[in-house]
Amino acid sequence: MKYRLIPTLLLLGATLTATAQMPEGFQMPQMPQLPPLTAQIKTETYAIKGQDTLLLDFYIDPALTVPAEGLPTLIYIHGGGFYTGSRVNGAQEVFCRYVASQGFLVASVDYRLAGIITGPEQPNPYGVTSVYQSVKMACEDVVDATRYVLQHAPIAVNPTQISLAGGSAGAITALTLVYDLLREADYTKTLPSGFAYSGVISQAGGVATLGDSLQWAKQPCPIMFFHGTRDEMVTREEIAMGETHLMGTEYICRQLDTLGVPYWKWVEQDADHIMAMKTCTSYLDEQVRFLRQWATGHITSTVHTIWRDPVPASMGSVGEMVRFAPLYILGYEKYLNQIDWQNLGGPKQVVY
Repeated sequence: MKYRLIPTLLLLGATLTATAQMPEGFQMPQMPQLPPLTAQIKTETYAIKGQDTLLLDFYIDPALTVPAEGLPTLIYIHGGGFYTGSRVNGAQEVFCRYVASQGFLVASVDYRLAGIITGPEQPNPYGVTSVYQSVKMACEDVVDATRYVLQHAPIAVNPTQISLAGGSAGAITALTLVYDLLREADYTKTLPSGFAYSGVISQAGGVATLGDSLQWAKQPCPIMFFHGTRDEMVTREEIAMGETHLMGTEYICRQLDTLGVPYWKWVEQDADHIMAMKTCTSYLDEQVRFLRQWATGHITSTVHTIWRDPVPASMGSVGEMVRFAPLYILGYEKYLNQIDWQNLGGPKQVVY
């Protein structure tokens, strides 16, 4: 195990200011061509914790036919380093609407932002002192959101077909929750007896733990991993940050090979942490295929995909982020219908 102490800000997020960072000659993009996105959004409160009212957005396609056993469901968890971000984001909305259009109920959830870094002048509201504590608070909230979906979804759900997806901090939350659920961590015991998630889509994530290795108590569900080979924010291997250890895509996949658990690993050559954003609007058919086939147990094979674009995607500047993930940046904390594509200006500040 290699130990390396780095700031949480560097690992899980970065503050980028757009002023004077747009490359020379850069032009703001036009409204991109999107697939038909007909799902309707229904916002509900799933929990109130302290001063936090935690919301989720159900995405429901009006053309859905609900089978007798209920719909397969995807719970999406946003990124943002555990100190920023929300369920409201243009790119995340595209992802959720598209998955809903393919026969799923989707719930995009907020959670308590308990990261160590909450802003230059804002003290941490929860007294959190480690990445691990931030992750656990997010996991606790997703457990509550899962219970809410099981009990109060506006249409019938199949309790055996509930998957998780998330980007960056959201992917860390999803993977850590699955790991803890299999180990019967106390906070997971409010879920129904025998409950298990059917699949996970990790958009540049890993498992957070206090130990220096992962010990799976039971076989995990199938997992789809996205990661860039130049991701310096969320490791693909393993890293220690004080008491917190983060195990990334490559580390986990070696364990899944030993356990005989099917997975789909999608590695993008020379891409960095932009994969946490890019995957909200790219490779949508592949992600739905994973949910339909791997997460249902119809495919039990392991697939490795190596992808290389002529120009590697990067989040090295806000200009590059707008180029490779325009809806994520220009739709930051906005629904799609709140983006004024006729009067675009460079984002004044993007926190990720």
